[in-house]
Amino acid sequence: MVKDILVLLASMSTLCAAYDYSYFNGNPTLAPNGEQITYIPEAGILQFCPAPGAGVTSSAISYNSSKIKSWATGYQDLKYGSSATNPTFSDEWKTPENAVGPVTSIEMTEGVVCLGDGGTITMTFSQGISNGAGYDFAVFENGFSSTYLELAYVEVSSDGANYVRFPNFYMGETPINDLDQTPTGQNYPTNVYNLASKYESGIGHGFDLEELQYAYDYVKNGGTGFTDEYAQSLLNNFEKLDLNNIGYVRITDILGEGGEVDSVGHVIYDPSGANPGAPGFDLKGIGVINEGVVVPEPATFAFLLAAIASIVVIRRKR
Repeated sequence: MVKDILVLLASMSTLCAAYDYSYFNGNPTLAPNGEQITYIPEAGILQFCPAPGAGVTSSAISYNSSKIKSWATGYQDLKYGSSATNPTFSDEWKTPENAVGPVTSIEMTEGVVCLGDGGTITMTFSQGISNGAGYDFAVFENGFSSTYLELAYVEVSSDGANYVRFPNFYMGETPINDLDQTPTGQNYPTNVYNLASKYESGIGHGFDLEELQYAYDYVKNGGTGFTDEYAQSLLNNFEKLDLNNIGYVRITDILGEGGEVDSVGHVIYDPSGANPGAPGFDLKGIGVINEGVVVPEPATFAFLLAAIASIVVIRRKR
């Protein structure tokens, strides 16, 4: 066991040829987001947690979990993507209101908004999200199975202007076919880290805000595993976050045909482009586990102060 751990720590920086995975050196069995990781020395493979099951420490959160205290209350900045074969995919799936409020069903075709290839949506939270114990929120997609996964980047913001993306990793090496292609693509949860969503419909992917602090400290302390672009984005935007006052979560579909990469520069594949009717990430909802308090806008805050002052004056007159 000790020998395996030493091999892991020595080898992570050279896994998958030129890619540096020293981000995971802090703990040889648990990733910074709390899910289990496994290193197979004989194959030189780093695996993230599989689909949830007995004995598995995963980032999975059920849609009916008592841990979820509230859900997204609105959306903004919606921009639909397209499809490789149909630039204007079906209006049937352009239903952003479906992603507001709780997920109530595991049915794949109910209660979703389809973003299209490269599409994006920002979900808003009146109560906000705070950095508490464990996972702070969970993103739900309509995954058709545990190996058919449409992926998206996840970013958070306190002010709706400055966003920080969760560090993300993808270990797959081959393109993924869509449902109407043969053979159908297989995208395994063990290849996916901090991309929404690595689980099938009804199971959300948990995200821990504390990991953004961890990633920022990793870069500040000289960590070199991330791409220059991602590292610079962390340095530019992290200090504009209030981890106890997150009011915005942005979801951006990954066009997984080989042109987009994870936080270390490794290509991300997912079943994109072949489904003309409903391409891209299908968001069912975002559940809040640790609630925060969103600070009012300056105008609203000034109004509240004026109202309080008026009450004080009236009481004094009495």
